[in-house]
Amino acid sequence: MRIPAALCLSAFLLVAASPAFAGLEEGLAAFQRKDWTAAARELQPLADKGISSAQAHLGHMLFYGLGMERNDAEALKLLRAAADSGDPMAQNALGNAYFLGRAVPKDPTQALVWFGRAAAQDYPQSNHALGEIHFNGLGVGKDEAKGIEYYRFAAGKGLAVSQEKLADLSWNGRAMPADKSKALEYAHPAAAANRPIAQFILGVALATGTATGKNPVEAAGWFRRAADQGHPQSQHNLGVMYANGAGIAKNPVEAYFWMALAAQRAPASLKATYDKDRDTAAAKLSPSEQDQVRRRLAGWQPVQPGASSGSGGASPPHPVATAPASPQSQPPATRSDPITAPPETSSKKVRTSTGSGIIVSRDGMVLTNAHVVEQCRTITVKPAEGPPIIASLAAKDAGNDMALLKTSIRGGDIARFREDRPLRSGDEVVVVGFPLSSLLSREANVTSGVISAMAGLHGDTRHYQITAPVQKGNSGGPLVDTSGNVIGIVTSKLNAMKIAGQFGDLPQNINFAIKSDLARKFLGTYSVAYETSAAQAQLSAADVGERIKRVTVFIECKVN
Repeated sequence: MRIPAALCLSAFLLVAASPAFAGLEEGLAAFQRKDWTAAARELQPLADKGISSAQAHLGHMLFYGLGMERNDAEALKLLRAAADSGDPMAQNALGNAYFLGRAVPKDPTQALVWFGRAAAQDYPQSNHALGEIHFNGLGVGKDEAKGIEYYRFAAGKGLAVSQEKLADLSWNGRAMPADKSKALEYAHPAAAANRPIAQFILGVALATGTATGKNPVEAAGWFRRAADQGHPQSQHNLGVMYANGAGIAKNPVEAYFWMALAAQRAPASLKATYDKDRDTAAAKLSPSEQDQVRRRLAGWQPVQPGASSGSGGASPPHPVATAPASPQSQPPATRSDPITAPPETSSKKVRTSTGSGIIVSRDGMVLTNAHVVEQCRTITVKPAEGPPIIASLAAKDAGNDMALLKTSIRGGDIARFREDRPLRSGDEVVVVGFPLSSLLSREANVTSGVISAMAGLHGDTRHYQITAPVQKGNSGGPLVDTSGNVIGIVTSKLNAMKIAGQFGDLPQNINFAIKSDLARKFLGTYSVAYETSAAQAQLSAADVGERIKRVTVFIECKVN
């Protein structure tokens, strides 16, 4: 984070005047260049002596896990001491703690107090936080005009996230008059600081000549920088430019790659268009070229958005998320749709959802439903043996409700898909998963039933209809035959109360699972080395469950 000039000058004078402050300047410099080891070495002894600036920076590192293991309790002790001494960085961090309920009870009133104290010292991050709180009505009355005032102040101090916010609002004409030229003024410094929405806006302006000269070469460059961070509209636009040879050399392989990435991450309003464009691009490639791209897709990871922060320091992304902008008419493939959703109001807890997944490869790939990991900021996977681990989204097919997670799970058993003997209505099946985990135990549940129909709702041939009981949390778990082979992925259940209201009868045990041939096709698309097995002698549901528990994982998704 940028240290105010007055504070830096004061720290320098204190270093020169007193040997007790020796190392402070070095510690702050190390913090600024993100050399966490050196920063901790210099700041720790000063924090122990009660030097507020050292306490603030060391507490910040502990609070966000920068170069050291996160320690909320120790971080809060340091930050509170520094905040009481008037350090704005510490006051801002306490505002975040109370806003998020991290190590302290969630308290929007206290958050406003600490953000306000730091903002009164012109601390830009706190001004932005107050902007988000007032603009979105997070625990206070919604006041967009007041929020914009805070954004403008922080933007004037060079905070890139505020500049990006104003660029987005000005471009779309939301809560302020539409002004493309003004939007570009805000977008330029934010884009230079690696903010993806600002880069996208510049790309659109340069590609279309809106409020600036038309320059497709520069447009492609900005789209690429935002695309590398996972911005789907920029990924799609980059793919279109590769397909057409506009501003960049024509390259059908790269066109398919970027369009496929965009389709995986597309907002709902653009999903159908992006899927169609991806398939059109794929049709122009040979099977071997398509396989090459799919291998790239399976291993692709976005860079951290805004990694080069315009705040001039080492602050992580601000925890108060931006609210979505109102969609406005844009040229095809260049709409400025939001990539973040507003957090829940301060009266609610951090929202989580849970589900189940299947370990399907020796390199730790986990198959689940796309809706289980929708909008996740953090995905945690808990295998049958061992502690929970962080997973990343490797691929997603929202249309067929499947997702692939990359994990560090190694060395254990994996699921095997049934390879012979077609299934029939009436065949016995077993479901393993983690239903109602907040109410029931975290032990995998085993239920049994039969395939009641070879098609799902409205005759959907992608699904089986099954009688094995499932509940919320079973989604993404395995449906297996009596040999213990995976034959499907549990995906949904009939809304019994809604059906009862419409037809006067309460349906029982009408549930659905995605057929394994569709899942295997999805895995093949991303070159996942799954295994198959022939149907063998029948086992009891208990024996099947015992075997399949070992390859079934509990998934927790933190949305905000």
